[in-house]
Amino acid sequence: MTSTARIAVALVGVAAGLAVPSACSDAVVDVAAGATGSGLAPASVPVACEKKYYACGDGLDNDDDGLVDAADPDCLGACDDSEDALSPNLPGDPGSPCKLDCFWDGGNGSGHDGCAWDHRCDPLAVAPDYPPEGAACAYDAAVEPTPGESCADAATSQPAECAELCGPLTPNGCDCFGCCELPVGSGAFVWLGHTASGVSCSLDTLDDPTRCPPCTPVPACLNACTACELCAGRPTPDASCPPAGSQCPAGVQPCGRPGQPSCAAGAYCVTGCCAAAPG
Repeated sequence: MTSTARIAVALVGVAAGLAVPSACSDAVVDVAAGATGSGLAPASVPVACEKKYYACGDGLDNDDDGLVDAADPDCLGACDDSEDALSPNLPGDPGSPCKLDCFWDGGNGSGHDGCAWDHRCDPLAVAPDYPPEGAACAYDAAVEPTPGESCADAATSQPAECAELCGPLTPNGCDCFGCCELPVGSGAFVWLGHTASGVSCSLDTLDDPTRCPPCTPVPACLNACTACELCAGRPTPDASCPPAGSQCPAGVQPCGRPGQPSCAAGAYCVTGCCAAAPG
C-alpha cells in the first residue's frame, strides 16, 4: 500500500544553487561547504540528502551497471550511499545500538522525525543469532522505545510527524525502520541496516541471514507492497496492472515506469512516487 502520508510539497533543488558532485568522483559532496564539481555533466540531475550528495543521489552510475540513482533497484532514496547494496551505508548508520528513528533520512538513533523503535522489541531477537542486530539487542518485552511507551504501543502507533516526515521516504514493501519484505510477496522480512564485518544486504544475498537478518516489521508504519506498485526489490508491477500513472495517491507525481517524467528538482523517485528529499 503506497503510504497515505505522501504529500505534495514545494521543491527546491539544484537550480536554486546547490553544488553538484564531480562526475569523476564517488565521494560525498557537502553542499553547505560550497563544493563545486569538475564541470563534467552528471548522468542525471543530482538530488541532495540534508545538503550532501550520496551515491544514490549524485547523478552518476557508481557501480557501472548502466542504472543511475533511483533507476537502480539497490537505491531506495537520496539518503543512500551504496548503489550495489540495499543498506544506505551512511556514516553513523544505523546509529545507537537497538534504537531507531526514521531509517530513510540522513541518520538513525535519536531523531527529529518522531519515529521511534527498539530492536529489543522484536520477538525474533533470540538465541542463537538474535536478529536483526545481535545479542546486544536481545528481545526484552519490558523495553520502552520512548519513555512511558511499551513495545506494543510503538508497534501499533507512531506519531503523526513520523507519518508526515518519514512516510513519503519509506519505500513500498518496507516499514519506516528499514525492515522490508524481500523477496517481494514472500512474507519474509529482512533488515537493511546490517553492516557488521563490512558486509551489507543486497538483492543477491537475501537468503543469507548473516547479511540480510530477519526482522519483524512495525505495523504502525509499514508501507505494504501491493501487486500494482513498484516496490523495494521489484522495479516493475504485474503485467495485469492498470496503465502507468495510477500507482501514487492523488496529487503525488508518479515516476519510474516507462514514459513517466523525472521528478522535479529536489525530489527523488521512491518506488514509483516522487518525494521531497530530506533537506
